Amino acid sequence: MSEHSVRHARWTRLTTDELYGIVVLRNRVFALEQRVTAEDFDGRDREPETEHWWFGTDTDAVGYLRLIRPAADEDHPADASPPAWVIGRVATHPEHRGQGVAGRLVAAVLDRHGHDPFVLHAQEYVAALYERYGFVRFGEPYDEAGIRHVGMHRPGH
Repeated sequence: MSEHSVRHARWTRLTTDELYGIVVLRNRVFALEQRVTAEDFDGRDREPETEHWWFGTDTDAVGYLRLIRPAADEDHPADASPPAWVIGRVATHPEHRGQGVAGRLVAAVLDRHGHDPFVLHAQEYVAALYERYGFVRFGEPYDEAGIRHVGMHRPGH
């Protein structure tokens, strides 16, 4: 995996090849593997402040996450500051799981924005990954797209 690196860009800076690689990965994981029927492309990808982070080559994404600004009613712990960012759409290609791809993406995002508070909605079986980076579970687990999720928060530092 030495030829792979963490990359990031906002919508207007993505090349068509980078976008294609991201779309292929998101489709493979969410639609084909997890059978999520909810619309993946919700319009948030194109927002001016949204950041796309991926791990891979110029044309092949093997890991991805999206960083968006929270909605006004974004859930977060009652005793915590509202989040500045929401991490979502985290996906790792099946052939690259267990190699630290998602962790490298989270670490890169926190290296750049770690002073800000974050929330994310983790699939419950991978919540421990985010706990290693200072995220804490809040609220009760819930079902989203047929998959158990848990809210997670990380205060700014």
